[in-house]
Amino acid sequence: MPAIKVAFNGATGAVGRELVPAILESQDFALVAALSRTRLGEDVGLVLGVGETGIVLRDDLREAVRDTEAEVLIDFSSPLVSASVCILAIELGMSVVLGTTGLADDALLEIGKLASEHQVGVFSAPNLTVSGQLMFRCAELARPYFGSVEVIEGHLPTKADAPSGTANETAARLNQIVAPVPTADMTSVGPPEARGALIGQVRIHSVRLPGIYSHQEVLFGRPGELFAIRYEQTSNQPLVGPTLRAARLILGTRGLVYDLPAIFDQE
Repeated sequence: MPAIKVAFNGATGAVGRELVPAILESQDFALVAALSRTRLGEDVGLVLGVGETGIVLRDDLREAVRDTEAEVLIDFSSPLVSASVCILAIELGMSVVLGTTGLADDALLEIGKLASEHQVGVFSAPNLTVSGQLMFRCAELARPYFGSVEVIEGHLPTKADAPSGTANETAARLNQIVAPVPTADMTSVGPPEARGALIGQVRIHSVRLPGIYSHQEVLFGRPGELFAIRYEQTSNQPLVGPTLRAARLILGTRGLVYDLPAIFDQE
């Protein structure tokens, strides 16, 4: 089977520095284009310290994939630029693995509409780790027993969006589940921001500090007891396997999807 031709947006970012070398080493994938807002014109392999590849960093997708027959765009960039790059990829006939979070709802709707029109697949994933997926499922199991729930999430100060995509996804899932009436919050003095952002029935507190890579804690409370689910990511290595499986599976999908069967299966 020929290698799947991949373009990567965000190649010099934190996730790109983990994933691009993995793509270069894989026999199942071929990196044909690398996009970045920095180090333009330089060889991506030399920038990432893995040796010369012949692929230079560009900031224009159309130019980067010209004559490459790129099949999949993997995007781990910034919510400020991700939507426009993904839309162009779809118009060029590419499927997309969208790992960037923080995109506006209307941008995702447009991406989904275009993907259906162009008969390509787009996979949007707020969290591509096994631990993150288990946290979602455990929180969903706990929700029917607790009316009161709050989320504390933390990332490095370089993260653009708050709350994180993982926290927003947690809140969205929990808000769909029937739960007891929450205990009344009697807070009435002090700045309201101290209580975090209320997303539906879930309060989210976003921490941005050096030393926190990717962290989330879901706290459930009821009179006399507290139940906590904690997720900790210490590097981007856990993203490699699921992202590459998604790049393979998305080729058989049409439109915007949020789930791909077997993406977290171990090979």
